[in-house]
Amino acid sequence: MSFKLPQIAYLKLITARLMNQIPSTTNSSVTCNPTKREHQIVWILLAVLAGLLLARLAYSQPLRSANDRSRWCTVWSLVENGSYQIDEITTHPGWDTIDKVRHEEHFYSTKPPLYPTMLAGMYWGINKTTGLTLLEDTKTVTRTILLLVNIIPYLIAMYCLWGILVSAMFTSKTRLILLGIAGSATMLTPFLTVLNNHTVGATSLIIALYAAVKIFEASKDQVSSQTRSVTGKNGMFVLAGFFAAFTCCNELPAALFGLGIFLILLRYDFKRTWLFFVPAALIPLVGFFVTNYLATGGWKPFYMYYGTEKYVYEHLGIPSYWADPRGVDKARDSVPVYMFHCLVGHHGVFSLSPILLLMIPGYFIGLRNKSSVLRVVHFLGIFLTVAIFAFYWKRTENYNYGGVSVALRWVLWLTPFWLLAIAEVVNVLRARRWLPVLLILLIVPSLYSAWGPWQSPWQQPWIFNTMTRQGWIDYSDPPKQFAQPLNTWFNKLPDSPQSDDEYWIEFTDGKSVVLRMEDAGPIEFEQIPARSITVKHFDAAGKVVRVQSLTLDVQKFAAGKSPKEILLAWSDDAPQATRKDQLKFLHGLPGTRDYREGRTRYLFHSMRENAFRCQLAATRIVYTDTKREFRCDLWLCKELPFGTYKKLTTITAPKDKSNSSKKTLSLARTGKLLE
Repeated sequence: MSFKLPQIAYLKLITARLMNQIPSTTNSSVTCNPTKREHQIVWILLAVLAGLLLARLAYSQPLRSANDRSRWCTVWSLVENGSYQIDEITTHPGWDTIDKVRHEEHFYSTKPPLYPTMLAGMYWGINKTTGLTLLEDTKTVTRTILLLVNIIPYLIAMYCLWGILVSAMFTSKTRLILLGIAGSATMLTPFLTVLNNHTVGATSLIIALYAAVKIFEASKDQVSSQTRSVTGKNGMFVLAGFFAAFTCCNELPAALFGLGIFLILLRYDFKRTWLFFVPAALIPLVGFFVTNYLATGGWKPFYMYYGTEKYVYEHLGIPSYWADPRGVDKARDSVPVYMFHCLVGHHGVFSLSPILLLMIPGYFIGLRNKSSVLRVVHFLGIFLTVAIFAFYWKRTENYNYGGVSVALRWVLWLTPFWLLAIAEVVNVLRARRWLPVLLILLIVPSLYSAWGPWQSPWQQPWIFNTMTRQGWIDYSDPPKQFAQPLNTWFNKLPDSPQSDDEYWIEFTDGKSVVLRMEDAGPIEFEQIPARSITVKHFDAAGKVVRVQSLTLDVQKFAAGKSPKEILLAWSDDAPQATRKDQLKFLHGLPGTRDYREGRTRYLFHSMRENAFRCQLAATRIVYTDTKREFRCDLWLCKELPFGTYKKLTTITAPKDKSNSSKKTLSLARTGKLLE
């Protein structure tokens, strides 16, 4: 196939335009100064975004994640107890968190303390003026604070982002498109309704860049000294210094950004950088280190002790979550696989937000435009993007993609850099008829990723769930199979050569003791080693209403055989009792099906300070003729006689889960502990 000369010339023209190598009127002040109509559209866009975010905030539920609970715990403790220790608040239902460390016999949040300290001041003001408390008025207080520290500052940052685009002399069309993308189609949006550091970091970054761009703009204007005195005055250095440092305080890897912007501004105005940028930057930095010292007793944040005894500990018999993390928190992917999922996989920056693909050509275009005030910003954005990804890809112990989260959240603060690169592409292609089609194709899935998790960002991305359902990925920790099958609701028998008077256990239904099991001694039944147990049933008044005596084959019990094979002999003073009744008692349900092993749980009891370590187990039987489902959940504990701490029996109509009956038996007293 050959091209005619006019076609070749046309291709060269397009290439030149993309690379900004030919003059263009798009950067003229005539076409790029914002009009009154553009101002009106900007305010309309911000108002619509505010309405959507307020609706989302009203629908969201607080304390949905250990991540934000960790910060809220510090806020509450500072106001109520005047301490960074969160021991008390984590004992309240719904307030405990895995994001805590054990330091000098107390619990602390793993999060840097500066931001929670600032929030504590805000909560203190709300509490003193209204009487509202975090414990009793959780939704009202948390939503009020999130409105003040997340949504309002983010709207201000969006206006500043528009201001950056104005300073960069992009066209009105480009500015409005980018404002729409920034406000609704990035993965920052889901986090605006929860307490986190990522939206704060991104908001601070935008304001710092706004001030820096104003300084760059002033330095390029060598014609009007009046313009230079206005746009380059001291306040912009103060603004840049404070918010650049505050970005670093909320996103620790952003220290590279703080250093980078400092060195860049030194080049533009050495004197003002030292006189105004540096003192302003010291305000949040001093606050960061002082609050960290007050909380930790040192200068190193708790966050940096990951993998040490502060994270991996045992308290009251319960090991920390980080001693054996589960699911996506467990490092299991190779470096290439992890890189794939970070970019285009289940937590992929580009797969979740395809609109960000435009930043790749955008950087090429932006770097070729030597007259742009954003050129140095693009250089910094590329450097930070490469450096941050490389940093996390090398930290194999933290391979958790940001945990249970709808996005690769530790790179979210870089989003403003990527948006400015996208602006370069949109500005060059703004006149192309196919641009709207391209934007729609890229924005629609980006919008779905951003607004699909309406209630909370603390869930897996939709791509993650889709890949899991298809069997392409599996980060689950499937329950292990018992070494021996389990077919009875208790899994231990006495092993002493004679009757043990201390081998007994009583269970309660929450009101009174309703069941007692006790050892009746070893016997030999037809030359088979056996063990007899006595089961007593009580009424609400504590009167014995039924007594069972069961003789069990010891060897078959240990081998996990079915109740039919285990039960050798029985007696029961209940009227019309049958062998079938004894088999039902042994199994826990009216049928026989192996119990499946579940996770480990820890339960506290008044008989001792330390928790009992329990192994979950469950079985389920569905009877199609009666359309009923029987389920039995067990909390097995090696320390207790007969090996069971709790038994929950549930009977449900499968098509109507709300219509169910439950019966719970849990530890009341025991004769002795076994281990």
